Amino acid sequence: MASLATRGALSLWLTVAFLPGAGAVTAIDAAWAAQGQEPGGGVGTAAPPTAAPPTAASPDTVAPRAPRATSQTDVEIESQRRELESLRKQLDERRTISKELQGREKSLLGQLRETEKSLQLTTAYVNALERRRRTVSANLGDATSELARTAVQLDSDRRRLAWRVREIYKRGRSADLEYVLSARSFGDLMSRTYYLARIAQEDRGQMLLTQARRSQVQDTKTHLESRKRELDRLKAETDREQLALSQLTSARRTLLKKIRSDAQSNTQASQELERASKRIRGLIDQLEKRRLASERGAPGTEPPLLGDFGRNRGRLPWPVNGRVARSFGNQTNARFGTTTFNSGIDIASNFGTPITAVAKGRVDYVNWLEGYGKCVIINHGGGFYTLYAHASEIGVTVGKEVAAGEIIGRVGDTGSTIGTALHFEIRKGREALNPLEWFR
Repeated sequence: MASLATRGALSLWLTVAFLPGAGAVTAIDAAWAAQGQEPGGGVGTAAPPTAAPPTAASPDTVAPRAPRATSQTDVEIESQRRELESLRKQLDERRTISKELQGREKSLLGQLRETEKSLQLTTAYVNALERRRRTVSANLGDATSELARTAVQLDSDRRRLAWRVREIYKRGRSADLEYVLSARSFGDLMSRTYYLARIAQEDRGQMLLTQARRSQVQDTKTHLESRKRELDRLKAETDREQLALSQLTSARRTLLKKIRSDAQSNTQASQELERASKRIRGLIDQLEKRRLASERGAPGTEPPLLGDFGRNRGRLPWPVNGRVARSFGNQTNARFGTTTFNSGIDIASNFGTPITAVAKGRVDYVNWLEGYGKCVIINHGGGFYTLYAHASEIGVTVGKEVAAGEIIGRVGDTGSTIGTALHFEIRKGREALNPLEWFR
């Protein structure tokens, strides 16, 4: 038994040594109470306290996991949400305009234009919905896996914590104090105090880890439920928009049949194509002015292209696989006798067939043109340009350098009255050239 002086030193040492462990005792009491039991104390002994089992967590080696962090998928989902909101707003505005024009637009071509605008926006919206569904579904799978993994870890943590609480209950509250007071020397006192402090520290670490893991499981469950609800909502909205898309496609098909069988509509279509060709000439004029300015080294202009496209006559690859539906030059409608100048050729092909650049160059224009639909113009240098129209989708942006054979879009029927086809042109400045003379 230690002397009176030693006991005085012990009292002071215990006061200091056990301050860090106070929180641990409170935490263990809370854990015990959570199981519906009272911390008790049988008659304590001076036997050494029982440490946590070998698998117990140590605060020196295992830190409580932080709450669920924002992942790259979450960032992507947020970006897709903003895209959907923007498309939804545009689609609502377009449908409002279409409803206002309903019954007022007498021209079949006018009705076709309005239908195509709604069709394009609806298609873009459906595609965006499908992308978001795939992303949310993948995120749902990740969250499910994370929940299963974390739940297993939480169960293991709880078992370790329950084992520790039972050990504390068996030993009683006074056991640790008796263990310290039974020290035979000051060195023994320091060793026992350090040992008890380490155990208290490990108990506290295990408690914090279990609490953090429980919060993580709850956060993941909440996240999982949110994603499930969103997936259900996206499916319902996608189904509605798919139905609207189907109705618009049917309406467009009906309008095209009327236009092809109506003499007045056919004449209007021919006139519109001529106007569209004039717009292309005006657009090429602007691009040529920019090209010439860049060759003079004017500030703020793109560097000039120094290609030799002019040497490619008879050597160019076809931009798409298909058959020529309309040739270059004057085209006469056998049924109505109307004549239209075709400034390029129209190549009938399957919807979605890849469109490739016929030569290297720089994309100078990407937009929708009346009579041409979705359109791309590539600058090949030396005043040569190629035009690709009626695309269902475009995969390049203005300023992009493209190589010969590089995919720039997909075949479609936007702005087309002849069905699914690629309208292709070659121009030297404003002059339209016969593409068939350039293909190999």
